[in-house]
Amino acid sequence: MQYPRPLTPSLLVLQFLVIVGVVWLKLRANASYFITPDSQYYLQAAHNLLQGKGYVVDFEGKETFCAIWPVGYSACIAAVSRLTTLPLEIASKCVNLGAVGGCFWLIYRRFSERSWFVGLGLMSSSFVQLYTNTWSEALFIFFVLGFAFSFEKKNQIQTSAHELEWMVWLIGAFLVRYAAVFLFIPLIWYKKWRVILCYSLFIGIYLSYNFYHTDTFTGGHGFWPEEAFFSRIVRGLRGLGEEVLFFALRDWDLKTLASHTPLKWVIYGVAFLQLAIIGAALYKLFFIQKYKEHFSDKIILEIAFAYLFFTIAIYLTDVSIESLYFRRLVPFSLLTVVAGLGWVSSQKAVFEQTKWYFVVFFVLSLVHALPKSY
Repeated sequence: MQYPRPLTPSLLVLQFLVIVGVVWLKLRANASYFITPDSQYYLQAAHNLLQGKGYVVDFEGKETFCAIWPVGYSACIAAVSRLTTLPLEIASKCVNLGAVGGCFWLIYRRFSERSWFVGLGLMSSSFVQLYTNTWSEALFIFFVLGFAFSFEKKNQIQTSAHELEWMVWLIGAFLVRYAAVFLFIPLIWYKKWRVILCYSLFIGIYLSYNFYHTDTFTGGHGFWPEEAFFSRIVRGLRGLGEEVLFFALRDWDLKTLASHTPLKWVIYGVAFLQLAIIGAALYKLFFIQKYKEHFSDKIILEIAFAYLFFTIAIYLTDVSIESLYFRRLVPFSLLTVVAGLGWVSSQKAVFEQTKWYFVVFFVLSLVHALPKSY
């Protein structure tokens, strides 16, 4: 169901530019904060690719093939830097923001005139924090979202062209993060055997190349955690709970602000206002309205929970996954939010009564993303 929104493309562009502006402010406030040890390896690998040395990094004083992360993210940084002559650090932010812009484009293709509303989900404070870091997750989300929309639309009318399109999204996702193997779950569930075979062959060839260079398939993953199983479960549940409850209420400057500053009370006030707003919206959604249309984004939600199941399984069996926090869980969070907002926008009466609650909620979430040093 569509509603007349002639300004939808302009609203999406505005949302994207607001995100770009917030990211710019965050980088202006403290650019080094958004370069983590992982970031340094991504940038080092991109530099070596530009220098013609191949996909290598300096690890423990020794130049080694970078098997711990697939080549995609560093290659994109290197390509943007080569094309624009921008420094690698800035090129990495351009890759992230380009991926965010790509997500807005995908949402527009999928939801058309309702896309301005669904696009609000990209404005969560946790997501903006992730876009600002030199991390691969933003690009990974773009490919996973592209696969989810394509798979949802063409699952029932599968052709060779559709299978080829799915492979493009699958390979793109895998080249950014090995976690893309979780996409075998929906493929197996819906019995897409030819795609499964082709995807398996590609992954097998890539991992064999890793093994040829490093004698490991993924650079050292796959060791059983020494932490007590029960305590690991408790810590994982705590991380999952924090993401579900606070993904759009989390203010990353709280941990750096002095305890006596009045600014903390402003942050708490914004968070309580958000809780009140979303509480009122949920009350209208679940206790007042009668729905005329059923949930239509089932496959998107299935892919979200497939990722969650996969991530929890890896967390419980691999010591290299140190915790379940927003960076690990963001594909689940974003897909769930997109599916949820898409469903709300499909219920005409509900949408008209609740849309401004969600608009204000996500605009306030951007307040959390703003650097408080200003």
